[in-house]
Amino acid sequence: MDLAAHCYPLSNGALSSLRRLRAHLPQGGSLPEAEWQRRHAGIMALLWVNVLAVPAFALLVGRSSALHDIENGIALGVMAAIAACPRISRQLRMATGSLALLAAVALTVHASGGLVVLHFYFFVIVIVLTLYEDWIPFLLALVFVLVHHGIIGTFEPKAVFDRPAEWADPWAWAAIHAAFVGAAGAAGLVAWRLNENVRAQMRAAHEQIEIASLTDSLTGLGNRRKLLADLERIVSGSEEALLVMLDLDGFKTYNDTFGHPAGDSLLARLGQRLAVGVGEQGSAYRLGGDEFCAIWHVGKSGRARAEAVSAAALRERGEGFAIGAAHGAVSMPAEASTPEAALHAADLRMYSLKHSGRPSSGVQSRDVLLRALAELRPQLGEHIDAVTVLAEDVARRLGLATHVIEQVGHAALLHDVGKIAIPDAILNKPGPLDEEEWRFMRRHTVIGERIVAAAPALSEAAALIRSSHERFDGDGYPDGLRGEEIPIGSRVIAVCDAFDAMIADRPYRTGIPPAAALRELERCAGSQFDPAVVAAFQQTLNGLAGATPDTESHRRSDRLNSRSPVLAMKAT
Repeated sequence: MDLAAHCYPLSNGALSSLRRLRAHLPQGGSLPEAEWQRRHAGIMALLWVNVLAVPAFALLVGRSSALHDIENGIALGVMAAIAACPRISRQLRMATGSLALLAAVALTVHASGGLVVLHFYFFVIVIVLTLYEDWIPFLLALVFVLVHHGIIGTFEPKAVFDRPAEWADPWAWAAIHAAFVGAAGAAGLVAWRLNENVRAQMRAAHEQIEIASLTDSLTGLGNRRKLLADLERIVSGSEEALLVMLDLDGFKTYNDTFGHPAGDSLLARLGQRLAVGVGEQGSAYRLGGDEFCAIWHVGKSGRARAEAVSAAALRERGEGFAIGAAHGAVSMPAEASTPEAALHAADLRMYSLKHSGRPSSGVQSRDVLLRALAELRPQLGEHIDAVTVLAEDVARRLGLATHVIEQVGHAALLHDVGKIAIPDAILNKPGPLDEEEWRFMRRHTVIGERIVAAAPALSEAAALIRSSHERFDGDGYPDGLRGEEIPIGSRVIAVCDAFDAMIADRPYRTGIPPAAALRELERCAGSQFDPAVVAAFQQTLNGLAGATPDTESHRRSDRLNSRSPVLAMKAT
């Protein structure tokens, strides 16, 4: 019992010391595969040089038979071939290559008659083998030198050593040589350990950068990049999910009233509530500004609850403010098969809900003017609808702000209101207009501006209507604006208006196919039309033609399809 009592503390202390020592030593086996392959290729190149050089050196010295030297070269070649074989494990290739290099050094020493200067080649090889940053080749080198010098030195001392003192006590000198080899390898161990530390720090830094690149810095939620990556994973798999887009109501007023720091704090609070509400059933994201998003891993039965919880998480009331959230949801992959389609459909549904309440003064004024236009010029109704659908989608495709998209929609609906003042004889003339008639017709944008501007809430739309017939090269009317001088909303309406006019039948001509109309837009891009808008228009047509059933885009494409053969574009 006393002996055990004395031994156990000693054993525990020894184990503790060993653990501390191990913690300071390199771990080994941590090289990334690509880097290991690169280093292994370099070591293999050195090995193949030895496969050729060692037999050649032995033949040149002539201390043994040529057949024996060739057999040694063949043996080294076989080991090199095994070490180069990609089908065997990394550890076996490393061990075989290390043994082959050590054997090559030993054969070189034998061929020289044990010249002490060639023993330094062992030191070089040990340093080379530490490039693997693994304990297998390092320990193999120490054991090989000790056993080789001891055993071979005992039976054939003159093949290993070139001094009588060494011949007399080969094991002692073997231990001395092994110690020197170990000392030479110590430098490699230090570099190896430092490399491991650097790689660990780089991995940690990379992970931090990756986390930061996928995280919204204000709320700690996933950002747009993270959302797109998660949506891509969902659509590439077979799991069912619900995407909920949310946009805060009342945040701008809150921010203006209480200041930006208070606004940031509010966003952070709401973001955390959304994350808690979603919990383990999905993930929450902030897309920027006052837009949030959530992915719920639920089926149809959990859709209503997911939408309700998401919207409730972003509500907050206090003295002088009330924050709410409009939302739109899309089931994946049932209602959208790509991340872009899901985001677009959810965005449309969200803004449809956002504007489905009491109409604003601008909407009311617009509707009054539209009613008047429908009474006086009923033949323009289909054209106005088509231009409006296209213009809103193109504006959204261009990434314009929500307010700008709304004004583009108003202006597109009212862009022909000035034609109220144009005589029927000119509007319905069965042939081309003469110069005087064209001069009269060109007044409709200015007249339309005056009519619409009478409603203060539509002043921005009125300005867009005035410039809707300007040309990108400056040859348009009424003001001769060019390029970026023309409001972006007016440039959008111009392209959509021209397209629908070309495909529609007129009293004096038959409409052209949509594909031909699109080619004409492309031909005039840079002169009559903004090239960026024409490109966005092309993408919009493709999106409408490929719209998924039961989405807002599909309903918009139905409206266009009933008006004109736009959706025949892909088949044309």
